[in-house]
Amino acid sequence: MTRILTAAILAIIVSACSSKLHIPTYQTSNTVAHANDELSIQYLGVGGHLMRYKGAALMTAPSFTNPHFLRVGPLMPISSDTETVDRYMPPADDVSMILVGHAHYDHLMDVPHVMNTQAKNADVYGSETMKNSIMSKVDKNRIHALNDLLGDNNAAGQWVYNKDRSIRIMGLKSSHAPHFMGITFMRGEYDKPRESLPWHAFGWKEGQTIAYIIDFMDAENVAYRVYYQDSASQQPAGLVPDIADGKAIDIAILCPASFAQVDDYPESVMASTEARHFILGHWEDFFSNDPAGTQRFVRATSQDDFMERFRAALPATSSWAMPELFSTQYFNHQGLIN
Repeated sequence: MTRILTAAILAIIVSACSSKLHIPTYQTSNTVAHANDELSIQYLGVGGHLMRYKGAALMTAPSFTNPHFLRVGPLMPISSDTETVDRYMPPADDVSMILVGHAHYDHLMDVPHVMNTQAKNADVYGSETMKNSIMSKVDKNRIHALNDLLGDNNAAGQWVYNKDRSIRIMGLKSSHAPHFMGITFMRGEYDKPRESLPWHAFGWKEGQTIAYIIDFMDAENVAYRVYYQDSASQQPAGLVPDIADGKAIDIAILCPASFAQVDDYPESVMASTEARHFILGHWEDFFSNDPAGTQRFVRATSQDDFMERFRAALPATSSWAMPELFSTQYFNHQGLIN
């Protein structure tokens, strides 16, 4: 406990200031007409992405409540800022699946409100801890734990389809990079449902961290394949197994935050996915930031070091983007549409 407290104090000191952004960010182009058979991916901030293809929609866990870092210690009360969520959350009536990579507050705390207001037709998928954390506020029939269905780097997991089979997902065992000095805060699990939502940051326990393969379907054929993770991972966790269907990964969404706390990241995941396009998510400093304002790079992370390693590992034929908040990227079968 003393080591964790010391690390927490040092983390606050070191991370008190985030760094001014000097990496070019992707902005939505309003000059290109988009066809129905294109895949769109809108960045919502932190780990949130809204994906649409031919009327099918999937979202990774949105997070708009961004408390100051001094309020995310143990026993400091926090809760979803529903007014902020309602202000920034795009329309999501068409979303059928919400994916949660891990159950920390910055990935799960806003999900119950979103499911009960903006995404009333969506089911949520994640770990058993995710399910037990929010069952007091969301219909249990809409919450799905994937722990027993996960694949890993050696073997594929089980496909899970949405109701009309326009999207399928496969969960992969992943890991959460330490936050500071090799320590991962807010670790742990819930093995039974909570009677209420956690009321402080350390109550939102991590649970099993999951990466995802997301397939957008054309009948029985895969139109687009996306790899998603919301935390830097220590390989072999998070690596892609042989799926044995001949379909390559079109887009991989990676996480710069805490990359230096694990070995061989992002290189290991980039080599495993061999994606045609890479998206950098969870890149901005989300402590008390204004989503409508100027963003800074995530604190306690060197953007220069990350980009040097990322660019060195980028395949010569692959493209990449670090999207501005709420910008949308469009893809056809030739790649990113500029």
